Amino acid sequence: MVMEILSKKLLILIEISTGNYTKLDQIAERIGVTKQAVSDYIKKMKNDGMITIVNGYYRATPKGINYIFEKIDEIEKYLNEKKKKLGIMESFSAIAGNDIKKGSKVGLFMKNGFLYAYQNKNSSCYAYAMENVKKGEDIALHKAEGIIDMKIGKIFVVMLPLPNEGGSKTVDYEKLRVLISKLKIDKFASLDIIGKIVLEKIGIKSYFEFAPLQASINACERGLNILIAGSKNEAKHAISVIEEYNTSSMEEIDYKIIYKK
Repeated sequence: MVMEILSKKLLILIEISTGNYTKLDQIAERIGVTKQAVSDYIKKMKNDGMITIVNGYYRATPKGINYIFEKIDEIEKYLNEKKKKLGIMESFSAIAGNDIKKGSKVGLFMKNGFLYAYQNKNSSCYAYAMENVKKGEDIALHKAEGIIDMKIGKIFVVMLPLPNEGGSKTVDYEKLRVLISKLKIDKFASLDIIGKIVLEKIGIKSYFEFAPLQASINACERGLNILIAGSKNEAKHAISVIEEYNTSSMEEIDYKIIYKK
């Protein structure tokens, strides 16, 4: 929800409302997005009556200002709810990367999509052990500090023929196998039956088969690279969902179509 509220659209609008900008690249540098992205957002917001140009400067209209205040109210409500919940959550779990003693300070890392804790290992994020555990056991932690150093994962798309175009029967399996072998992929997802069969024919078992798209996005948020395979319609829908996610997220998921038949 917070990413939907704190969107690039809102950040651009706030910058325009609180600064004096005549060039798109100035706004892009402040927000941390491309000049083209800023141009696309501003064009849409101008059409929606939220932005205008006065004496060469971008300015927010009364409608744009109202939008900012509405979103700020939503952010405040969201944060207040989370503050209440943080008071209840006294501990959380991780996998012990080595033997850990109760009371020790541990470094936290995201590995294969799971949270790991290591005693005597430096990290950008720390917590404190609430118990003695052996390597590989789950451990109760509390008093977390910092942010885990992790890059969001990528999604590779395999766009396959529709059923009436031959489906899995018209795929160049050797070409697809070679393409996949060159990529670093952590998990595979089949968007439909055609995707499932194609992956199985090259010896790959789908890790995500039910709600595969949402599961793939969640896995990317944990730093995993995902390959999704499905017929054209499903693959195109997946791309639109990823692009929609990117418009409302502070960190975008890169995606690439690696095979299209």
